[in-house]
Amino acid sequence: MGNKRKFLFFYLTTGAGHISTARVMKDCILKNNPDAEIVMINGFDNKNFLGKLIFETGYYFSTNFLGGLYSLTYDLAQSRFFQKMMLYTIAPHTIKYIKKVIEEEQPTDIVNFHFALTPFLKKVLRSTDRKINMTVMVTDPFTVPRCWFYEKTMNYFVYSQEAKEIGIKLKVPADNITIVPFALNPKYQEKFTAEDVVALKKKHGYDLNKKILLMIGGGDGLPGAIDIINKCIRKKADFAVAVICGKDKVKKDYLEMVKKANPQLDLHVYGFVNYLDELVKLCDCVVMKAGPATLVEVLTCKKPVIISRYIHNQEKGNMQFAVRNKVGYFIQKPEKIYDKVEELLDDKDFDIKMAKRFAALDIDVDTDKTAKLLLSY
Repeated sequence: MGNKRKFLFFYLTTGAGHISTARVMKDCILKNNPDAEIVMINGFDNKNFLGKLIFETGYYFSTNFLGGLYSLTYDLAQSRFFQKMMLYTIAPHTIKYIKKVIEEEQPTDIVNFHFALTPFLKKVLRSTDRKINMTVMVTDPFTVPRCWFYEKTMNYFVYSQEAKEIGIKLKVPADNITIVPFALNPKYQEKFTAEDVVALKKKHGYDLNKKILLMIGGGDGLPGAIDIINKCIRKKADFAVAVICGKDKVKKDYLEMVKKANPQLDLHVYGFVNYLDELVKLCDCVVMKAGPATLVEVLTCKKPVIISRYIHNQEKGNMQFAVRNKVGYFIQKPEKIYDKVEELLDDKDFDIKMAKRFAALDIDVDTDKTAKLLLSY
């Protein structure tokens, strides 16, 4: 094996946060050690139908359409017994697949980005006589589900003291939990000026004299976006509106029709984009769900947020962080969201107030520190 480092990054496609964090860490490690090799591995192969049904398809529908079901599942998942039963059903196939991957890839290091895979990875590593460094990167920054700390002897990376304290209460030794900076895409860390914003507005076809509201909902669009836009139409909003629909083609097609039928509204509709950082930088205010990765990206660009929704308990701490630091608001009703947007964008002292609040906001996003720590093992 020599001294070359080979990492396996294990993830699941439950939401965008896990895989996006893995991609950021991959780029950062390669920047610090170009000779390293990193292989991204979905912990469920295509034959793991039950695992995908529970953790991927089930997660998607319960969080987007059946919030009550997700709340029930989330609360049940805090039970150790329920965790064992859930994992037991998918253990045979998952363990066999992970063992095969590790034998074929021969890694020096494993970094796991999803709690459901930790017990299986631990079991496989126990059965090998090779030394493999193993780290679990907890992607929920504040209110961390108990299932992240299912295994007490793992090495954990967390984003906050609150997360570390949860692990300690669940009997994970304090020395096994390291607080690291948020894993943030470098594009959002690049400083930008007023001139840069003007250039971005020109590039994407925005009126230079209008304020801009951006609505983001992760990979599947923002629930309630259509209601907010309808309110913008009724109130004859004088600001531009940008909507990211992600993979929701039905919503995108519908909003394109709304745009044509209401040319008086300066509406910009997008599907999936790979330049979200530019849209965040050119906007003045963001309405969004409380996903951790997107929240940190937006706040790093010093844009105030209105959080319209958070996943039961799991994302509550993200919302509270924004509200507590006075850089965000939690408002659920579309009518009230519109009123707050109008209030913020009409406030002549808006930029000055926000600048002071963001100056006091302390978010460590030096991901190089985390990469160097992984490479030091």
